[in-house]
Amino acid sequence: MDQAQELLLALERHAAKIGLRINSKKTEYMSFNQSSNVPMSTLNGSKLQKVHNFKYLGAWMASTSQDIHVRKGLAWKSINKLQKIWKSDLPRQLKVNIFQTLVEPVLLYGSEAWTLTKQLERSLDGCYTRLLRAALNISWMDKVPNTELYGDIPKVTSKISDRRLRTAGHYHRHPEEAANKFLLWVPKHGSSGARNKTYVQLLLDDTGVENTSELACLMEDRNVWKSRCADV
Repeated sequence: MDQAQELLLALERHAAKIGLRINSKKTEYMSFNQSSNVPMSTLNGSKLQKVHNFKYLGAWMASTSQDIHVRKGLAWKSINKLQKIWKSDLPRQLKVNIFQTLVEPVLLYGSEAWTLTKQLERSLDGCYTRLLRAALNISWMDKVPNTELYGDIPKVTSKISDRRLRTAGHYHRHPEEAANKFLLWVPKHGSSGARNKTYVQLLLDDTGVENTSELACLMEDRNVWKSRCADV
């Protein structure tokens, strides 16, 4: 927290040089893995509000499950706006293209950073199947199996794995990116049996490698990493 406070004050001082200031009433902060509740304040002593969650660049920060809950709701809102298209006589492939262009990105926004449990994976695959049925105007009463419904469309969790791997490889090969320093960080606190899988553990599972050193070696070579992503 001390470093966060120093960073806040430094930002405020530099902003003041060009006539900008921090609005303490609109500025909030979250803390992770902090045993003590140390308040943060601006240069004039105004205390900032500590919150348990907030939206940053369209994604909710506290947990993957809450962010997914919001994304699913927005995806349904998006698909419901296009009912005239789904109920039309347009060719299947055209509907699929529209679905993957206008609806799928809404559901998968920020998915590169999600840490998924098996339960969340099942929930996402189920939601995607229902969305796809709505887009193709195929009711479950039509008794069309999922294999026929999907055709050559991969499962949404496979798409998420691919996005996660490609994003991780990009950040690892670009040390100037802020995420580079934290990409392969493994938390050492708490009981490993009580925690959900970390981002690093998901990368290891996706690739089938045993440790972060091997993972880093694979990511160094873009072509090798691209080939490994294609195999997932």
